[in-house]
Amino acid sequence: TTLGRFALLRRLGEGGQATVWLAHDPRLEREVALKVMLDGASAEAVNGWLDEGRAVSRLNHPGIVPVFEADRFDGRAALVFEYVPGRTLAHLAREGALPPRRAVEMMLQILDALASAHAAGIVHRDLKPANVLLDAQGRPRVTDFGIAARATDAAAAAIVGTPGYLSPEAARGQA
Repeated sequence: TTLGRFALLRRLGEGGQATVWLAHDPRLEREVALKVMLDGASAEAVNGWLDEGRAVSRLNHPGIVPVFEADRFDGRAALVFEYVPGRTLAHLAREGALPPRRAVEMMLQILDALASAHAAGIVHRDLKPANVLLDAQGRPRVTDFGIAARATDAAAAAIVGTPGYLSPEAARGQA
């Protein structure tokens, strides 16, 4: 199966608004993660999602999974990410607690990535263990800025995200 120039190899996951595929990009000659928006979204939602993907694509930090493209392919909105093979922090957590030193080291790396995004005016709005990938070296890489917002947007105050991981401000609809 293909979508635009991408050969869809296997489904990696599905969320409330998109399906993520492992795909082969013949233009870049490498595997990528292709996040395809589900059908049924309004044009406004699709355009906003692609705009945020473009904003996130400008982030440059080793702890943030880069977005290579945000576009429509065969009429479907999609974000093209670096493919980071491995597991998520959520999978690691199922194995039990990390040694305290390792947990703090990982959290500092995650916070450094978020600080870089915040300095660029991007707020993640759905940070949770399932959105932190562990690369081959075990380094945390923040991904899925799919509902990110610019810190100056009125939309940044909308209540979105995973309830168990919302900040108190976000739960109250505050910036």
